[in-house]
Amino acid sequence: MDRTRPEGQRATGQRPELDADELRAAIAAVEARPSGSSDLPPLAPEAHEAATAALRLLRYRPRSEHELRGRLAEKEHRAEAIDEAIDRIRVWGLIDDAEFAAEWVRGRRRRRGRARGALERELRDKGVAEAHIADAVADIDDSDERLQATELVRARLSRRPAGAASGAARAGERRRLVSFLARRGYPTGLAMAVVDAELAAHASS
Repeated sequence: MDRTRPEGQRATGQRPELDADELRAAIAAVEARPSGSSDLPPLAPEAHEAATAALRLLRYRPRSEHELRGRLAEKEHRAEAIDEAIDRIRVWGLIDDAEFAAEWVRGRRRRRGRARGALERELRDKGVAEAHIADAVADIDDSDERLQATELVRARLSRRPAGAASGAARAGERRRLVSFLARRGYPTGLAMAVVDAELAAHASS
């Protein structure tokens, strides 16, 4: 989503990572324009209202097209106005589900440690097309999943005293850590293998 390109011009090449400040600056620039321009006709009155509402929503964070359509429908805009508003926002370069999916995966893995399966489910809930979801998670393989799960468990264990624990305490810790990984979408088998390995290493340190 190239926020410096003229209206109607498509970007090519690799997509840059979304930036919240950049998005807000782009929205401010759009809001300062007249509703029509040399290459775009003015929006119909209700479509202009819908587009304005969509820009307010995008000011908080990027959203999928499905999310925007749903929120505008909740505000009781007619379908025709929503279609016109979404089309204009797409031309402005402020909505792109492929880029949205890629940034969602980057951010959720970095900040929340989400597993591939959890990310896929979240994007489906946001109405993102399967092709965009597949592209967004394509670089996450089994070794990446195991490495991230290991880092999550190590971070948890680093806040606990090292050394052997009683059998009951160790079993309880194991259950909590496996549940911790499961909530982030890691398969049970992987979660148990990672937790067992890290508990053993922690006990011997």
